[in-house]
Amino acid sequence: MTGEKKSIYQRAGEWGVPFGLYLACAAITSVFADWFAPLSFLFLILFFGTPFVVYYFQRRKFIEDDGFSEHATLWMLGIMLFILGSVLSGFIVYLVLQHFRPNFMYEQAQAVIDAYSKIPEMADNEILRVLQQAVNKRLLPSPIETVFNAFWFVTFGGSVLSAITAIFARRSLKRGKRYGNNNM
Repeated sequence: MTGEKKSIYQRAGEWGVPFGLYLACAAITSVFADWFAPLSFLFLILFFGTPFVVYYFQRRKFIEDDGFSEHATLWMLGIMLFILGSVLSGFIVYLVLQHFRPNFMYEQAQAVIDAYSKIPEMADNEILRVLQQAVNKRLLPSPIETVFNAFWFVTFGGSVLSAITAIFARRSLKRGKRYGNNNM
């Protein structure tokens, strides 16, 4: 490959922006899925597509390094992608929650309460009473608290996911076929 090889930190800095936008799209489709049902399906596609996106970036780095990237290097790339992507995504999601859906958590909690209250076995459930009190007393997380909780969840989950995808990203380059030399 021609050109200067960049460190994983430089690559994560470059690729973290599109990855953060990807994560933001996934989160926003989740936030608005109750308003427009097809967004639920789009969210599932984005959610289950995340490992493939991470794999794509890790594999790209592995090929850039001519197949000499170690597992730990690709894993760290994935971790950095999730950290930087989560920061960008968190900022976007915070703006959406703060300005367009400030009562999102309360609406979701009330929807759960309403749905489970219709089930005869759940109508007088302690969990529903506690949740209703949390809604009534405004004890649920604010938009910024929601974003920070999501940041920690996504970065931890992304770290685990990146460890797994890095295994697959390190598969052989099969140089002979790639470069037209069948003797390798």
